[in-house]
Amino acid sequence: MGLWSNWQATRARRQRVEGYLNHLLREPDPAALRWLSAATGVTEIALRELMFAQRALGLIVAERDALDDRTAADVAHHLAPVILAETRLSVDAGRAWTERWRAYTAALALRGSPEPPATRLARVMLAGAGMDAPDAAAVLQATQYVQDLRAALNEQLRSAFGAASLPDDVRPSALRPSSVRRSTLGR
Repeated sequence: MGLWSNWQATRARRQRVEGYLNHLLREPDPAALRWLSAATGVTEIALRELMFAQRALGLIVAERDALDDRTAADVAHHLAPVILAETRLSVDAGRAWTERWRAYTAALALRGSPEPPATRLARVMLAGAGMDAPDAAAVLQATQYVQDLRAALNEQLRSAFGAASLPDDVRPSALRPSSVRRSTLGR
């Protein structure tokens, strides 16, 4: 690839990332904000937790569902300055984001839990909003929010970066380069 082609590819990739980021940085759904505000009693905390959830789930979707491994790194790279600018206003906000991000990734990585991943992620959001022991209705509502948000972010990821498609008669493993197939079979 020549210099011009590299520049165009980099520019196109940055535009796709920015298109996806626009959805991560939007204000949370007003209905969800009303619900969580009513449940917690504090609108500012509910707004913060919904924004944290949106950004954390956006990174998780990029990591797990993107076609290209670079997508998650690109999204994180472009999201980091936004989060840094927001958390510079308050040391507590920076600490809260770091704690929440760790909690989201830990909840997702948990194996052997009877709860589905969306429910575990919902519990992180509720705990961040101050609901350490939420009732079943709150967990159900938060789980539905997480599922809806993940579906919407997944759709935005596909819209920005494309969807995988294969002909019906081709196995995904058949697309690997022959040199890779030979090296893994030779072991």
